[in-house]
Order: sequence, then structure tokens, then C-alpha cells
Amino acid sequence: MATQNEWYTVLCGTCSYILPERYQELTPIGQDAFSAVIRATDTFHDWYTLDKVIKRRKPFPEDHIRQIIYSIVRGLKFIHSAGVIHRIFGFDQACTASKDIQTGYVVTLFVHNLVFVSKRIKTFLIRWWRAPEVITNWGRYDEKIDLWSIGCIMAELILLRPVCQGRNNLDQLNKIFDLIGTPDINTINEVCAEGFHMRPRPRQNFDQLFGFQYDSQRIEPISGVSPQGRFRTKSDKNILISFTFSLITGIDLLGSLLSFDPRQRPTTEEALAHPFLNQYHSLDKEPTTDHIVDEHQDVEHSVLEWKSIIWHMIQNFVPPSWD
Repeated sequence: MATQNEWYTVLCGTCSYILPERYQELTPIGQDAFSAVIRATDTFHDWYTLDKVIKRRKPFPEDHIRQIIYSIVRGLKFIHSAGVIHRIFGFDQACTASKDIQTGYVVTLFVHNLVFVSKRIKTFLIRWWRAPEVITNWGRYDEKIDLWSIGCIMAELILLRPVCQGRNNLDQLNKIFDLIGTPDINTINEVCAEGFHMRPRPRQNFDQLFGFQYDSQRIEPISGVSPQGRFRTKSDKNILISFTFSLITGIDLLGSLLSFDPRQRPTTEEALAHPFLNQYHSLDKEPTTDHIVDEHQDVEHSVLEWKSIIWHMIQNFVPPSWD
């Protein structure tokens, strides 16, 4: 099977294409004045979505969680540097390669979801990873909503299930507050729309819920991320011993990502610099781009003009270097 670095030129319909060799059996679908559409069979099968990984019900080691979260935040940093908010994060937008996880490198693909299988899937996809301010103060949010979604993904990697599975917006908020607790009244007044109110409830113990979990057969944890304060491990004689651990842990990062107040969540730069991700953090491998200036904002164009504009934007796009 061809690797992703091998390319070939092929004629399909009236157009010539230069494609990775993984794409075979090309068939023309349609063509107009500005574009042509073809169908191809992707022969590369080692990629799969995190959703499929989760359904295996096999716990992730802490370092795999660290690699995946680093990879996602790294890609998100590039998006945010352009002034773009991803807004709809979910497991079907994060792809990993099994071989790469084992060798210590994870590649993340961001898929712009233009097509959904069904309205029900679309609703759940948006809601379960949706930041609370999108519900409590619609229209007044910023790029920090993406950091909340990453927190949900990190929690799901630990629990192997979506952490907040609301049936509707109100139930979603209830699920969120059952997890992180109800914020103080000053935060509610500053962050939420006027008149918002929820009954008080405590925050769950993140160390117990997301921290290291053990079984009776292993010294090493079988799931979870490093908790805050002190955690327990087993000696050779199967005696439980406490060790002091750094307060800057996976739980610390997760807690900051799942802050109700978006002002308390880290930026992508701050998240990448967090000690939990420090093992992979390198500014040389975390590119940014120029802030997008949309010269066509609020300008009226015909449909044909918009097609031409979009086509030229695609033609002139230069992908970033991720080396």
C-alpha cells in the first residue's frame, strides 16, 4: 500500500489531478464553470476516529491521553491564531493513528462538519461538548468555548463515555453543574444572561472521578490522569503507600478546561505550556498564521461571484508546515 508521501498524476473526466496514491478508483461526479467533483476510494485504513477508539472500552494510559490532548490543542492554536473559532468540537473531528500513538506522535485532523448523518446526531454532537455560555448567554462567547470542548474530550478519554449527556439545553446545564458545581452569584451575573438561575450544587471530586484508578493485579494505574496532592500506589508487598505528587497535574489541566467562567479557562498557548503537556510542548512545532481579514465581510455578491471568490481562496491556500 502506498504511503501518504507518494503522489501520482491522473486524468479523470476533463481534469488532471495530482493526488496521494492512497486515493484510487477515481470517478467524475460533476463539473461547472469553477469546479469539478470526483469520487475516489481511500485505500488507507490505519486511521480511525476517537469515537471508535472509545467504543473499544479499553482504558487509555495517561501518556496517550497527554499525546492526544496536546495534538488537538496544537491544531486549535493554529485555528485560533487566524481569528477563527472551531465552535463544534466532538470526537468525530479528532482522528488518530494507532501506529502513531504507539510511537509517541499523534496527528489530529480537524473536519469542518458540513454534513451530518441525522438531525439527532447533529444535536448531540453540538450539545454534549458545548460550552455552558453558549446556552446561558447565546451570541456572547469567544474562542474559549473550544477549550471547554477539549476538556470534555479529555474527560471522555478517561471515562470512555461523554461526560455530560444532556437530552436538551436545560438538561445539559444540569449535567454540567452536577459535574463542576454551581458558580457563585457574582460569576453568574457577569457571565450569564440576566435572570439566569440554577439551584446550588457542589462540584464533584475530580481526583476520585478522573484520577488514577487501580486494580488488585497491577502496580501501575489502569486508567485516569495524575490527581492533585497525594495519590496511592502499591509496593511489591501489595501494601498501599502514599506518595506526594506535584499539584500541577492532569487533573489541574482538566479542571481549568472545564471552568464554568470562560475567563478562567486557558488559552491554547497557556494549555500547551501547562506542565501536563510540557513533555511535547515546543514552540517550533506549534505554528500560527496571520489573522484572517475578510475583505468580503458585509459585501453583497452574486452566487457566481461568491463561487469565484471561494474557488480562488482555495487555489491560493498554502498549508502550514507541521514539521
